[in-house]
Amino acid sequence: MMDEYLQAEHLLLQKLAAGEQSAFQFLFNQHYKALCYFANSIVANDQEAEDLVQESFSKLWNKRTDFKTAANIKAFLFIATKNACLNFLKSRERLTIKEKEFSYLQTVDTGFDPLLTETEVIQQLYNEIEALPTQCRKIFKMSYLEGRKNEDIAVALRISYNTVRAQKLRALKLIRSNLIKKNILPLLGVYIALLKYYYHH
Repeated sequence: MMDEYLQAEHLLLQKLAAGEQSAFQFLFNQHYKALCYFANSIVANDQEAEDLVQESFSKLWNKRTDFKTAANIKAFLFIATKNACLNFLKSRERLTIKEKEFSYLQTVDTGFDPLLTETEVIQQLYNEIEALPTQCRKIFKMSYLEGRKNEDIAVALRISYNTVRAQKLRALKLIRSNLIKKNILPLLGVYIALLKYYYHH
């Protein structure tokens, strides 16, 4: 089975390097939606996110002969998109709290591994969420993964607005304290955004 996968991967890379549109289209279909979601979590603008992701695919096409594995391509797309997003924010000089939250990524390329993000780290984050106390876990999922407002959560669970806020803070504090031991904390915002994407797909 692994041999078949490696053969298919090798063929894909060969076709891409040769400039075959079908290989490029396959990669585009495979990664476009996740990259757009990721970009939008940084720039908070759907149209800009799509434009920046397309820019990353243009760079991929220009470097199509440079890749040794499909994993290299995936990593390149995520990192190129991240850099494009940060450059976009910088050019607009809109250093809001959200932008500052992501600005550290500009100098921490070695700490950003998209492959790790989507496998081990996403699993680690999911495990930490599942380990939360029952009410904490329920409120965290409703807020961060389902995108529901505090007022809606309070009504749904028949608890006060302040209790929702307190439980959200408690959940984040518990998750942060556990993840910081594993050097995952600096990218928590990115991981939650990606986990939310996979939660809905």
